[in-house]
Amino acid sequence: MTEFLEQINKYNQLTKEAEKDFLSRLKTKSFKKGEFINKEGQICKQLYFIEKGLVKQYYHHKDRLFVLRFFSENTIFTVLDSFINQMPADFLTVALEDTNLIYIDYDNVQELSKIDHSFETFLRKIFSNAALYNLKRIKEMFNNDATELYVSFAKNNPHLLQRISLGDIASYIGISQVTLSRIRAKK
Repeated sequence: MTEFLEQINKYNQLTKEAEKDFLSRLKTKSFKKGEFINKEGQICKQLYFIEKGLVKQYYHHKDRLFVLRFFSENTIFTVLDSFINQMPADFLTVALEDTNLIYIDYDNVQELSKIDHSFETFLRKIFSNAALYNLKRIKEMFNNDATELYVSFAKNNPHLLQRISLGDIASYIGISQVTLSRIRAKK
């Protein structure tokens, strides 16, 4: 569980008291490959840390999947809009491998934020980084063709290439699996 704390301290060093309080509120849960962590319409009440495994977050619309993001080991994640606003989620999160998560509940996050300013600063930074990541991704989608998008994904995520299906990579890039196969064949 200290790995979760180490990731938090990369964003903002918590006070010793906040660290102790934070660690006392953590829980763990394991998910099998294919099991949903969060479903559409469900309010996300947890901030997660991946101890082991891989998950994808996606949007489902008219029989099509639009992969938003992948999260792997040592990553903090949540369904951002649902968690912040405590509203039903539009996005789904599913385990792509057997996955072990460490998490803290929304109510505990709120309480820690009120008690310790350093924890509130961490939340602001991580949520800002998530928003900036999404803006960067949108810009990349607008400015690059399919080949450039795949090359960028492969360069930035070499540890994921053998762990994610071609269909999911294609969905993340916004192309068909056939187009992705053609791009990969040219390499």
